[in-house]
Amino acid sequence: MNETIQKNIKIAEKRILELTKAEDLKKISEKEKYQISTFYENKSKNRLETARIIYNLSKDQNKPYKDYAEVVSAAYYSMYYIVHAFLALKYKRKLRTGIRGVHAITQQIILYYLVKTKRIAKHLYEDYLTTFETTAEIQNLSIEDFQEKAYEYARKYEKSRSAREIFTYNTTVSIEEYHAEQAINRAEEFISTIREVMISK
Repeated sequence: MNETIQKNIKIAEKRILELTKAEDLKKISEKEKYQISTFYENKSKNRLETARIIYNLSKDQNKPYKDYAEVVSAAYYSMYYIVHAFLALKYKRKLRTGIRGVHAITQQIILYYLVKTKRIAKHLYEDYLTTFETTAEIQNLSIEDFQEKAYEYARKYEKSRSAREIFTYNTTVSIEEYHAEQAINRAEEFISTIREVMISK
């Protein structure tokens, strides 16, 4: 694992410990974990569907409606909500309502709970072995080999967050359409992977 990844994971670890100590990242009950996880997962599905609907409406040449910025925003929020569904289900944790900087904190949650713990790396590793019907011994691979790829999921989230914040400065419809399409594709892949990690043991 390269130094940048290690450095960012250490920063995330420090932030998560601060949030836990301040009770801004609080423990929830077994019953609450299912309620909160289901709530966030449904919000994620709805926001992704909203992104698709608005994208298709915006592409329709027969309609004057164009709102690619909202596509990017909805796709981003679909990723945001699935991370919080994962956090509730797998770690029985929830951020305090009203906490400032929630989007940057969510980036730290991804780095700490999905990358540092190797949950994504393990999923990618097992998926690779299944897909190619091979064994780790033959390929001389380990979960560590997939840690950098796992880190890419944190970068995907950060890209979507940044795109949501700066999207309004793009000027041409074709550029907006391209970014909107990319946002949906990124969200679909991200959500699919996180959901698979959620149902794994």
